[in-house]
Amino acid sequence: MNNFFIPAPVLFALDRLHGAGYHAYVVGGCVRDFLMGRTPGDYDVTTSAKPEQTLAVFADCRVVETGLQHGTVTLVRDGMNIEITTYRVDGVYLDGRHPEQVTFTDDLAEDLCRRDFTVNAMAYSPEAGVIDYHDGLADMKNRVISCVGNAEQRFSEDGLRILRALRFSSVLDFTPDEECSAGVRTLAPLLDKISRERIYVELTKLLGGIAAPRILRGYPDIIARILPGLTEASAEQTAGRIERLRKFRETYEIPLDKKAADALHYALLFADADAKLCRRLMQSLKPSRDELSAVESVQKYGNAPETFAEKPLDYAVKLLMKAGGDDFPKRIALYRQALGTMDDRTAQEVIRTAEELREAGACVRLAELAVTGGELMPLGFAGPALGKTLNALLDRVMRGELANEREILLNAAEKERNG
Repeated sequence: MNNFFIPAPVLFALDRLHGAGYHAYVVGGCVRDFLMGRTPGDYDVTTSAKPEQTLAVFADCRVVETGLQHGTVTLVRDGMNIEITTYRVDGVYLDGRHPEQVTFTDDLAEDLCRRDFTVNAMAYSPEAGVIDYHDGLADMKNRVISCVGNAEQRFSEDGLRILRALRFSSVLDFTPDEECSAGVRTLAPLLDKISRERIYVELTKLLGGIAAPRILRGYPDIIARILPGLTEASAEQTAGRIERLRKFRETYEIPLDKKAADALHYALLFADADAKLCRRLMQSLKPSRDELSAVESVQKYGNAPETFAEKPLDYAVKLLMKAGGDDFPKRIALYRQALGTMDDRTAQEVIRTAEELREAGACVRLAELAVTGGELMPLGFAGPALGKTLNALLDRVMRGELANEREILLNAAEKERNG
């Protein structure tokens, strides 16, 4: 496979190691992704060089000793971080997550035997081509996730692999084979020992995967297990919600950035939970403050009847823009459409109105008013009255009662003061 693309920094690493007399291959997900026509997110290198030998090979380069005890160093070159790991055999996994010790080996085959899934256990070098000892190519063709060796052993070594099996199935649109699926269910209790941060990473990717609805329907028990308090029925219902969301977005070509999409997926997953349970479940996953706020905001405004009730649509949309930013009305419309509490036509209208208001430069924030607090102070406004007046002026501008022009706003403020 002479057309296998390897970025220059990674090719530099391979050439350096080969030139020093060691074997070296790109390995794992980057090989899988390239063979599937996907753009690899990163490139890992495996080598026969021991850690101290790797350090010597790259002595004139920037290298970070990220995990010498496990044989890993990170080469930093041209803005890329390239993990270079010595061929190794893992020892006993006493904590259900990490091997107690590793043994370095000169045999690539032994290194690939410790990998999780066959599609992740392939290696490649320009000289040798694709190395596939575990029929990863066949599993890719058949679109299945199969463990390297015995599934229960692989999952017993590292419980996170249970969720990774479902994540890869979702993202790649594959299906766990019979042995893998049985291992997922049998060893699901191991997930209780996995850090919530790691579960959050895998679950987020799972929910964003192309086959997320199918995996949610097939493994609602696993979703309920990692989110105590959530029912299996909720996981299954989320599958339908995500399907409606995607169909609507595809039909009307509605873009959505990843952060917004992630927040929507979690809001839909927790849609049947009350606000208290939603917060507890999200907080248990250790998200950032912004990530938690994004989910709660979608649910707060998406579930509230008064968000759109008894007010003109453009004013309701402006209030949402004020509350969460210019794209916030789109997120609320998509959330309601996915739940079935807003029809497609209305959701389209909300999104279109938000786009028109944004393009027109609609005033929805105090900073966008044509007057400032400093300009109102000479009129006698101060303290709480000043803030109240500014917000009142903004609301009248948003309602369309006043033009956002300095003199008009000053006159309106003075009239209010003279009352």
